[in-house]
Amino acid sequence: MKMTVGASDGELVRVTLSGPVTQRELAPMSEPLLDLLGPTAYGKRVTLDLNDVSYLDSSGVGWLLACHKRMRQGGGKLVLHSYSPIVSNVLRVLKLERVLDLAENALAAEKTALGASA
Repeated sequence: MKMTVGASDGELVRVTLSGPVTQRELAPMSEPLLDLLGPTAYGKRVTLDLNDVSYLDSSGVGWLLACHKRMRQGGGKLVLHSYSPIVSNVLRVLKLERVLDLAENALAAEKTALGASA
């Protein structure tokens, strides 16, 4: 799993996730988003581009749910978007649209992320 930070305008951080998001990639008790964005990560508005995610297992789903929860508790917002077909299938089968903030593309994700601050 590889995470990179794209453009950030102070109000919104754009993060791209690529590769497999699996137990093998996620060390126990690790917080990759916190490591990437720093100590104020969970208070930010973040869009997470999943277009290049090749595989998502239950550990990856658990990590996304934990990030979502931590961001809500920290005053931030996490919006997932542009999911690959494999990720889309996992999200749909598990009905995660009921829990996570999902968007079809980057523009919709940005609107969703910023809309909560208005």
